[in-house]
Amino acid sequence: MKKRILIIIALIMIITTVIRTVAISYSFLNFSDTVIENENCFIKDLFLENNEKDYYKLLNIIKHSKHIKNAVILEETNIPKTVYDRKNKVIVSYINLGKGKILKIIYNAEEFYNKLYIALAKLIAIGLFSLIIIILIVNYYLNPYLEIFESISKSTKEILKGKFNQQISTKLNGEAKNFVNSYNYFLKKLKESFGVIEEKYTTLIEKEKSNDPLNDAKETIEQLSEIFKFKRLIEEDIDVESILKRLIDVIKNYGINHFVLIGIDNNKKEIIYSKTEGDECCDITDNFNLCRAYRTKNIINSIQYPKICQRHFCENDYICIPFSNSGNFTGILKIMINKNETEKIKHDLPYIKAYLNEISSIIESKYTLELLHEQSIKDPLTGLFNRRFLEKTLPIVMGSANREERKIGFLMIDIDHFKRVNDTYGHKNGDLVLQKLSDIIKNSIRKSDIAVRYGGEEFLVILQNIKDINDAINVAEKIRKNIENTEIELDNGKTIKKTISVGVSIYPDQCKKGWECIKFADMALYEAKNSGRNKVVLFNKNLAEYKNYINT
Repeated sequence: MKKRILIIIALIMIITTVIRTVAISYSFLNFSDTVIENENCFIKDLFLENNEKDYYKLLNIIKHSKHIKNAVILEETNIPKTVYDRKNKVIVSYINLGKGKILKIIYNAEEFYNKLYIALAKLIAIGLFSLIIIILIVNYYLNPYLEIFESISKSTKEILKGKFNQQISTKLNGEAKNFVNSYNYFLKKLKESFGVIEEKYTTLIEKEKSNDPLNDAKETIEQLSEIFKFKRLIEEDIDVESILKRLIDVIKNYGINHFVLIGIDNNKKEIIYSKTEGDECCDITDNFNLCRAYRTKNIINSIQYPKICQRHFCENDYICIPFSNSGNFTGILKIMINKNETEKIKHDLPYIKAYLNEISSIIESKYTLELLHEQSIKDPLTGLFNRRFLEKTLPIVMGSANREERKIGFLMIDIDHFKRVNDTYGHKNGDLVLQKLSDIIKNSIRKSDIAVRYGGEEFLVILQNIKDINDAINVAEKIRKNIENTEIELDNGKTIKKTISVGVSIYPDQCKKGWECIKFADMALYEAKNSGRNKVVLFNKNLAEYKNYINT
């Protein structure tokens, strides 16, 4: 800045000097023109007052004049302009004498040019001297202020690097000193504020410092804002699956299209959610217990430690991040990385980890609530729905079927001679039989159907949206045959087989209300047990139990 100011001052002085030089030269020329014009008028009058025969006498007199170097009479009609010959230091002028005669006079202009050159030299010297004096004065008085500006320039460059220690100083007093003190105070406050901001966001996002901390802070704060919005959004989601689907959208927004996301129930030791984009590159979904990230609860990063996971069989790099792993739920996000994606993934990884950290507590909370809800509506031994769930759900199922005019099948199931199992092999094996038969029932019906442990060794299956009676009979027979053909291994190594009896009723063909349908299915079950067991009986009004029911 200092050099620029001095150069500008020098240019102004030079331009001013040139203008003055041109102006003086022009003034000298105008003056000389006036003098020569007056001299020419005098000579012309002198010639015109005499006869032509006296012209040469007058010419000799003129030649001996001090300021005239030579004079010649020419026979011409065109009068040339006055010529300034700086090289020979003469001025050539022409006077019209009339009658085709022109008087050419060569004036001796040496003294004129000498004075002109001396004047110009003095002017230039004064200009240069003034320039030097002005530069010295400006430099002396302006230099301290320029030093302040240069210090501020250096300080701001350091600020852009995230360094706030470059304070400035000055020997000046007054307003300049106050300005410097104010700037240093501002710098101090800026350092404190940025330090607090940096400390806050680094606790939320583990990110290495960059060469551009201000832009880095801006980007991080923007990301934190998006994470906060995301957190507010998922807090209102109904279940864990909805949250994980939103997480997938976030992952894809970072341009990641090759990943695996799984959710694991730590109590049941089973995968409850799985989503894969591209090749898994490992058998994590088949046997998650072999997953290094799941076992160690640590991030597995092949960029830092090549071939750290022996289960990964692809050539690309990978990062496996466990999250929400302190309670009932553990999530694993595995990101596959191509060589051209490494730097971008490194840049985005802290933000992705921040998303996972924020959702961890929410997922754990919602999953725990899901488990509690499931425990309240499911039988802990068999995993089937309990009577409490049936009481809440049955009116909903019946209302939907009534509105949409759909048929519902009710299967009441009882294990034949179950008491013998408890008496012969003990209650532990009795529980094992209940669990095994419950699994067979669940695997024999659709997901839309409802299986309930109705009490003891009795089960109720509600078949929604069936076409006719045959659909219900076929499902009942399927369950009966699957159970009849299954060998159940007891804790002593012995295997046994069990059979069931099934009673069937159909809504709205045989009954009009839910509990009535269950009652009629139970009547059909009673008939199946009394008529030999291991069979399926469809309700009809000729059943003895129904007649007793009507009579009472």
